[in-house]
Amino acid sequence: MDTRPTRVTIVGGGVAALEALIAIRELAQERVELELVTPTANWVNRPLAVAEPFGLGEVKSYDIVRIARDHGAALHLASVQAVEPHDRRLVTLDGRRLAYELLLVAIGARPSVSLPGSVTLNGPGYTNRFRKLLRDLEEGRIHNVAFAVPSGTSWPLPLYELALMTAAYAADRGLRDVQLSVVTPEQRPLELFAPPASTIVLDLLGERGIRFHGGRHPAEVRPGELAVVPGSSIEADRVVSLPHLRGPSLSGLPQDAGGFIPVGPHGLVPGEDDVYAAGDATSYPIKQGGVAAQQADTAAEAIAARVGAPVDPRPFRPVVRGLLLTGGPPQYIRADVAGGGDHPHEASSQPLWWPPSKVAARRLAPYLALHHDEIEKAPSGLAVEAAVPLLR
Repeated sequence: MDTRPTRVTIVGGGVAALEALIAIRELAQERVELELVTPTANWVNRPLAVAEPFGLGEVKSYDIVRIARDHGAALHLASVQAVEPHDRRLVTLDGRRLAYELLLVAIGARPSVSLPGSVTLNGPGYTNRFRKLLRDLEEGRIHNVAFAVPSGTSWPLPLYELALMTAAYAADRGLRDVQLSVVTPEQRPLELFAPPASTIVLDLLGERGIRFHGGRHPAEVRPGELAVVPGSSIEADRVVSLPHLRGPSLSGLPQDAGGFIPVGPHGLVPGEDDVYAAGDATSYPIKQGGVAAQQADTAAEAIAARVGAPVDPRPFRPVVRGLLLTGGPPQYIRADVAGGGDHPHEASSQPLWWPPSKVAARRLAPYLALHHDEIEKAPSGLAVEAAVPLLR
């Protein structure tokens, strides 16, 4: 009987990849030989980027080398451009071929500007551009700001945070001639969560004097206005938007029209016996860190069971959790979008999960909380290459 560990290769360096790394090691233990393939030695955790222009938070950078080492994983610093499933190989941008036995793809989505002319959250120069917007408001150079949710956006929560924090910023400085608007295809704010969260956000917008334009699709940024469909344009000296997400379009794997990878209920890619996928790279429509972590846990359970671990793999049944920053007390909101689970739709000013982090990842969040000081801000230039067979 072959007792050799199964080589499990994880491609990616974000929430889904790191959650999967920790979960597979925990569940499968010595039954697997883990590898992580990622382009950089740092993971930049961006959920607090929304608060950075206000001085209320900052983007964190973590040492992937240390995270891999802590979980007994070899590390390849490489970008993957293709998968060759028949030969069980990855092709890197520099022309190498890496062998795998089981593969988990978690490389995320590709953001792009959705509304040219807008300030795009997490886009090029976002923090400095938004800080300039705040200065222009304070100095009276602009008065109307529209926060626009692009059509097809599945996770609009960060834009509501920006609008609410901007309103609090203006109120703290006594700026009276300021008009803020939220423009969204949704009929109600954060309608993914339904009441009570949607009602709470609608009330917050009203209390802060933020106009809500529901059922409107932002179409074009023009001088002094935002064109919307249907209806007339909305006055706007500046427009702030979320990025449009595209799939990774990874050669060798099936993909939908947007370049996203389809997956089954346990994360297996249809038509591929040894390839799993998780996170924003998949065709699941809700693109959010906590959901990506749940997909990673689902795939990890399936992989662990496959290599003989005593695990009963559960199908993916997402519960969406969002920590809404408001410029005042935060709101913790939760929705069982799959239905029939143990987590009803709920909103509270008290934490609904632990640790109460922005990204509610079952294993990654506690690990970061416990080892924060050791893994934050990796040394620049650090590079480690795995001592595993490379196929030429």
